[in-house]
Amino acid sequence: MKKSFILALLWFGFTTTVWAQSKTVERTLAVPASNKVELNLKFGEDIKISAWNKKEAYIKVTYEINSGKLNEALQLGFESDNTSARVNVDLDKELTKNGQAGDCPDNNYSQYNVSKNGNRNFVCAKINYEVFLPANADLTVETINGNIEIRGLTGPVNAKSISGFVDMNWAPNKGAAVALKTITGEVYSNLAIDLGGSKQKAPMVGYELKGNVSGGGSPIKLESISNDIYLRKKD
Repeated sequence: MKKSFILALLWFGFTTTVWAQSKTVERTLAVPASNKVELNLKFGEDIKISAWNKKEAYIKVTYEINSGKLNEALQLGFESDNTSARVNVDLDKELTKNGQAGDCPDNNYSQYNVSKNGNRNFVCAKINYEVFLPANADLTVETINGNIEIRGLTGPVNAKSISGFVDMNWAPNKGAAVALKTITGEVYSNLAIDLGGSKQKAPMVGYELKGNVSGGGSPIKLESISNDIYLRKKD
């Protein structure tokens, strides 16, 4: 009985340690009459943005920096005024100088800094975002390495990732003026896009596709430097 109790305590301590490594922050922001939402999510892995039937924005950030040892290095900024609702994410450069290779056992380094004495300071970050916005939000979202998924929006969208993919759906009967751009990736779409008489084949490598869906409408700009772009037909 005593042995079982000790094992239970050990297991509880282990699970508590594991869960304590990651943190979650949730915020709700008012969206102004302009419907503008600006998400500057500099670092991240998965960025999932969905429409809902509320007039406010909800943001959930789950993160783990250097196996939880540098969680305090994540800088989160949430603001809202009559211009836009804004989220800004960055890493504290001074705190990340404390990163050690032993913090990143999977060699999953999102970046590394070299100090003046030549020593490497390792940073491995797992940062995921879940965002809910009004369907008609005027969205701008940017990230360095995150994969962006956008579902159900009907307003203007400007989404850019440097190394992640951008994946969005759009109702085929909803007008849009689309611009899909990638440098070393490919562009895929099963929507009927009027290219204005130009002949293009999908997928395309290192190309910017411009055209209209259902005669044009909301501007949709999706861009990735080194990954793929998907504009899917909404079911």
